[in-house]
Amino acid sequence: MKIRIFALAKELGMDSKVLIDECNQAGVKLKNSALASITPEERDIVIEYLNKNKQPSDSPSADVEDQATLTPQREQTKLRTIKAMTSRSQPSRSVSQKSVSKEKNTEERSSQQEDKPSVETHETEEEPETAVVEGASSELDQPEDAQARPDSIQRMAGGRSSKEDNGEGDDQALSRDDYVPAGGAAPSSTIREMKPRGSTRSGKQQSKAKSKSALPTVAAPPAYKQPVIPKAKKKEEKAQKPEVRLTADILEQKSPLAAHLAQHTEQKKRDKDRDPQDEDSKQRRGSISLVEARKQRREQRKEGRRVFAPDGTEQQETVGRRPRRTKRKQDSSNIVHKTEAEVELPITVRSLSEAMGRPAKAIMSIMFKEFGEMVTINQIIEEETALAVALELGVDLTFKRQKGIEETVNEIIEQEDASEDLITRPPIITVLGHVDHGKTTLVDSLRNSKVVEGEAGGITQHIAAYQVEHNNHKLTFVDTPGHAAFSEMRSRGANVTDMVVLVVAADDGVMPQTAESISHVKASGVPMVVAMNKIDLPEINEQKVLTDLAAQDVLPSEWGGETEVVRVSALNGTGLDNLLETLLLTAELHELKANPNRPAVGVCLEGFRDEGRGSVAWLIVQKGTLRIGDAVVCGKSYGYIRAMYDDRDQQLEEAPPSLPVKVTGLDSVPGAGDHFAVLSDIEQARELAEERRHEGRTDTLARHSGGPRTLDDIMGSVREGEIEDLSLIIKADTPGSLEAIRSEISKFEHPEVRVKILHEGVGGVNESDVYLATASDAIIIAFHVVAEDRAKNLAVQEGVEIRRYSIIYEVVDDIRQSLEGLLRPELVQEQTGRALVLQTFSISRFGKIAGCRVLNGTINRNDRVHVIRDQKILNQYPIASLKREKDDTKEVREGMECGILLAGFNDIKEGDLLEAFRINEVKRTLDSTS
Repeated sequence: MKIRIFALAKELGMDSKVLIDECNQAGVKLKNSALASITPEERDIVIEYLNKNKQPSDSPSADVEDQATLTPQREQTKLRTIKAMTSRSQPSRSVSQKSVSKEKNTEERSSQQEDKPSVETHETEEEPETAVVEGASSELDQPEDAQARPDSIQRMAGGRSSKEDNGEGDDQALSRDDYVPAGGAAPSSTIREMKPRGSTRSGKQQSKAKSKSALPTVAAPPAYKQPVIPKAKKKEEKAQKPEVRLTADILEQKSPLAAHLAQHTEQKKRDKDRDPQDEDSKQRRGSISLVEARKQRREQRKEGRRVFAPDGTEQQETVGRRPRRTKRKQDSSNIVHKTEAEVELPITVRSLSEAMGRPAKAIMSIMFKEFGEMVTINQIIEEETALAVALELGVDLTFKRQKGIEETVNEIIEQEDASEDLITRPPIITVLGHVDHGKTTLVDSLRNSKVVEGEAGGITQHIAAYQVEHNNHKLTFVDTPGHAAFSEMRSRGANVTDMVVLVVAADDGVMPQTAESISHVKASGVPMVVAMNKIDLPEINEQKVLTDLAAQDVLPSEWGGETEVVRVSALNGTGLDNLLETLLLTAELHELKANPNRPAVGVCLEGFRDEGRGSVAWLIVQKGTLRIGDAVVCGKSYGYIRAMYDDRDQQLEEAPPSLPVKVTGLDSVPGAGDHFAVLSDIEQARELAEERRHEGRTDTLARHSGGPRTLDDIMGSVREGEIEDLSLIIKADTPGSLEAIRSEISKFEHPEVRVKILHEGVGGVNESDVYLATASDAIIIAFHVVAEDRAKNLAVQEGVEIRRYSIIYEVVDDIRQSLEGLLRPELVQEQTGRALVLQTFSISRFGKIAGCRVLNGTINRNDRVHVIRDQKILNQYPIASLKREKDDTKEVREGMECGILLAGFNDIKEGDLLEAFRINEVKRTLDSTS
């Protein structure tokens, strides 16, 4: 750090200007300003220079000489002394007086030299010349005091006066006092002495003195105090300690300081347990002024500290200041690390460090080494990362989450009821089986309806629920589709049911969807009853059906198993009563009960949009009673229950447990399989629904945008330019149908084509769908819905294709064909003929022509040719010219001769074999990858 000149001058006790001159002489060039600065290295150079040139000498004369070099001097000239007239008659008197004055002056001079330091002597020499003249005039005015002249004036009188003082008798000058007139009396008036004017000569040389003006007096420079370098202390030898061996007797003796150490340890424990900064002291510190706080601290210091006497009594020791405690470092080897920790969300490195009792540096080091992430102490980390770090440190980490509305609703759904509040409820039975095995026909026969006639293609494509009464007992049936595309519906039906009826056709046996249904039943853990349908047909094989069931680990009761097999005919109604009795007996064995006096909870089987009713949800109440006016949240939908209808469209006021109902009043169509719950406040339901929608949008954006891009992602995006996309907009009548179509489309995988669903929704085709299809060149698929009139006219105007479907496998087949149409065709070579080169002809304008004979097949003008020489294919070339007897021809048949000119090849030789072929394009399928 640079040092200012004025600061260094103050430190050395010098004037700034003098210090600047000294710096310049030492080789450190500075500006003539006290604000100039020098570096520490230059400061050392200047101080070394000052110490070298101004070392104090032992003699006072050396000090005077050194001081004289620092003080500017002016050369003094000697003044001529005017001799006073003396009387010849009284020489003795003058001589005596002169000798007395000499002695006095000599004594005064010696005393002044002994008393005054050399510096003062030097200062007297520096007095200006005018002092001599003034001294002379004062002599004339005061002759009595002539002997008391200052020694400095006498020295400045020059060498001549000194010679006269040393004894040249008669030639010495006399003062007026020495003169005695002839009368013998002193004169009454004094004669004015002539003052010297001009210059006086001393000795042989006399110079003319010029009159000079009085110069200003210059202050003496401050005394420079040289820094004293401390002398190095002599190294003291280490004290030798006596070697004392510890014996067993000495170790057994009790130390005389043991009691004092024990008291000190107890006091330290008490001080440690006491909180030095409690809340009261903090409040006092913040509420009083600075002056009062200073007074309190002084009083505390005066009070002293507590000490303990040897007898254990507490005493007060008055000290000036309380000694500061020194913190002792803890021994890390004795620290016991945590093995379990709990941390709140969101997790930061700091909170994780505090929860686990590990330093943050260790956590950041593990994250950098294991995950390659450089994090800060306040950065939020994911739960998986925190678990991995805790596992690395050997800590069992648990997360403490705040209880939200979602957890509150889940607690309502999973809340257990008291046994005294439970009553018997109807069983919920799901009908599963393969397509066309008669599931819907069986349900229609049980409820005396004709639902199967209303289904497109004679197959069920929607999940539905109905309630049947038999012998004053109610049973709820859930009919599921049997098509392969409706696997999710079958799984959903198996999860909400109490029992399952597995329908197996007696003529077909166990089919793929039958085996899938068996796996769903086993996963849900519900009891199952097998209904062997179509026993009225002549080509049935019951033993084959039982064998197939046993192969699927479903052992019939007649074979010693636990599964009841009931033979029925859904078309004729044979065995239906036996089936219902078996189901009621199974329900009675399982004691199905529910509490009707609690808020209703249940499952949404299906949802759709009705033009007259709006959003309609098909619900099954599992617990409680659903009433009109209840605030309901179902998945991402919420609202008040405006109306309720049963399976026959009869309006209801309330729905007890196990009753399937259609409800209206929700703000949107709920998703199939969503759980619903009745809440006390509609605002709570709205908040939960909005939160679920936000999470859904976040998941959708994350799925489309993706996370950090890797090299594989970049290469994949480059390859995407070669991938053909089939853009679709899907509109269906129910969320279940959308789910089935989406599931089937996801099975189409090919490296060259893919399906891109731009939008999907429940309801008819509107204008916004057409605009989206126009912008993205997409196809609109309408499943069980129609387009609005405006949307239909806009689609015709914009050229957008709207395809309507009522059967799901037709949708799947058309999408497959569209994808296969986007595939590039496969190129296949087909051999057309072979020709042998008999002779070659060279033509300057065209090159070398091969005269050939066709061995087999036909050589066409548009074919390409493989040139084969020595059983090796040289290359393939197109035919540039094909002639037959000097005429161009399109083809040459077997056994005929022709001339062939190949494009780009002029090295044809006799004996070469030309193999003609054409390239055919073959349509590819999704199953082929080449």
